[in-house]
Amino acid sequence: MKKILVLTTVFMFALGLGGISAVLLQEKLTEEPEPSFQEHAKSNRRHPEVDTDVYLYINHWRNSLPHEGHGGLIERDILTPGDPLDPPGKGAVLKYLKAYKRGVLQPRCNTQPTKHDKEQVFFYVMEGTGQVEAGGKKAELEEGTAVVIPADLEYRFFNPTDACLEMLIVVEEISDGFIPNKEMSVGSYHDSTPGVGFHWAHIGRGFVYDVSPTFANPMGMAIVSIDKFDIAQPHVHGPGCEEIWCQLKGKSLLLFGNRLLWQEPGEAFLIPPNNKVPHSSINHTDEHMLWLYLGNRQDRLK
Repeated sequence: MKKILVLTTVFMFALGLGGISAVLLQEKLTEEPEPSFQEHAKSNRRHPEVDTDVYLYINHWRNSLPHEGHGGLIERDILTPGDPLDPPGKGAVLKYLKAYKRGVLQPRCNTQPTKHDKEQVFFYVMEGTGQVEAGGKKAELEEGTAVVIPADLEYRFFNPTDACLEMLIVVEEISDGFIPNKEMSVGSYHDSTPGVGFHWAHIGRGFVYDVSPTFANPMGMAIVSIDKFDIAQPHVHGPGCEEIWCQLKGKSLLLFGNRLLWQEPGEAFLIPPNNKVPHSSINHTDEHMLWLYLGNRQDRLK
């Protein structure tokens, strides 16, 4: 009996060493493999020599220094201009947009009158309440409010409360020949009907605006949630797709390439446009989770 046990142990140990040897001797690649669900696909192993460094594509505003912008907001960058196929630094992945950042208006403060000749700005209110005024038009702000300020329109923000007014800010440059709206657009996702079942589990709600905004880029924004203990379908994106997901509520798991990461509020990621990096958000909890989705689909232009 002891002899059989010893032989079995040796056999199992040999099998283990064989598996380890196979891993140690795996092929060194010169190009990142195509993602696949097939068991024996090359992508079912990690290849550090060619795998996309997904850590460059996700960033939190806490990683950047504060600066003043948009008339007096305290701003911190999340994603910045760079090369989405070869980022020069963490978060430097924007090809078409000029800025993606967080902005805060301190309690009992207001911004100075501000106007941008060649830029349009999308503001999303994450926390707090206040007001915005542009071109003689005024609107109340609360969680879930979206504001689009067209180019060449003067605007101001007001925070009369004792709490901070916290917003996400997306900036786009306009091209020659683009005709911006004449007034700001104000909307909320709370006023929209949810659409369900996108990528298995996404529940999306667009913004219902008083005036339909006009963007220079082929882009749109929406609020997306995933029900408790569910996962979205992993999928990839290719050249011309500038898709960004920012966590608003909850702390989720993110399948990003062949890595599993945490994503927390104030952190955003851009999917590498190389058709190599699957992404999937996962709600592994019983709590409510929200993301701000931005899709800038240059790849769908005719």
